[in-house]
Amino acid sequence: MAYEDLANSSGQGQNADVPAAVSDNFNWGAFLLTWIWGLGNKTYITLLMFAAFILAFIPFVNILAGMLQLGLAIWFGIKGNEWAWKNKKFDSVEAFHSYQKKWAIAGTIIAVLGILLAIFGIFLIVIVAMSGASAR
Repeated sequence: MAYEDLANSSGQGQNADVPAAVSDNFNWGAFLLTWIWGLGNKTYITLLMFAAFILAFIPFVNILAGMLQLGLAIWFGIKGNEWAWKNKKFDSVEAFHSYQKKWAIAGTIIAVLGILLAIFGIFLIVIVAMSGASAR
């Protein structure tokens, strides 16, 4: 789909018009990379994730902090395209989509690597526990 007919309002702040072709999609980069994506897209509201991260270290609050982190990530995914369009200048809607696709790919790769690393860590813990039990 060609978007040449649309005026490019990207990077013009909170009053910028956001094309439907931009705002209609979920932003997986904002969902998966939260504050890192926010820094790259001049969307500093995503730094709220740090507050939720700090709350995760407080006993009895950590469960709520985890739910807050998930809620924030979903909110960032829903609003991410709109925020990025308003806060950062893009050459075109196509350039915007290309840029956001790279963020989504990076987020997916990091998420998959994190899951694999967690599985490997659990596997190592089980192996060490089993070897310690058999040595007795």
